[in-house]
Amino acid sequence: MLAHGYEGIGIGPILASVKVPKGSFYHFFRSKDDYVIAIIDAYEEHYRTLRETIFGDTGHSPLARLDVYLETLERELVDQHPSGGCLYGVLAQTITARNPAIRDRLSASFQAWETSLRQLLALAKDAGEIAAGSNVADLAAGLVDAYEGALIRMKATDDRQAFTRFRTVSVPRLTGASML
Repeated sequence: MLAHGYEGIGIGPILASVKVPKGSFYHFFRSKDDYVIAIIDAYEEHYRTLRETIFGDTGHSPLARLDVYLETLERELVDQHPSGGCLYGVLAQTITARNPAIRDRLSASFQAWETSLRQLLALAKDAGEIAAGSNVADLAAGLVDAYEGALIRMKATDDRQAFTRFRTVSVPRLTGASML
């Protein structure tokens, strides 16, 4: 799904690659859409656990935790290049206009991601790492928006520096802090 999007891959080739008959697939999933929602759920759980681990490390300041998180994502992107990216963004660009169930699931996933970022940014605000008047909800949404944009740019131009610029230029500007 990351490399080819929703339309670029069919159930047949997926099942053939793992030698699973179609009947077995349909025992667990009613449709390709149900399968995609299960993939989104697993993807969300993986990254929720990653955020909980990194964001819960109170041995670092909140903005240092954010930087560790972004560095971790950057390493994953480099390791998975050129097929890596964000499943949410790929699916949002390829299927959401035609499938309300997937759009709703992606919306909930984006919201969960923003919520965890908002909680971390609230800690940074309380610690004086970002301005007291900062709207942490807007900052969290802006980080997700900028992240997705950096990934699109990275894929479109094959410029892996797009994510580094996001992390080292955009994040400090958004937060109003010098975190790096």
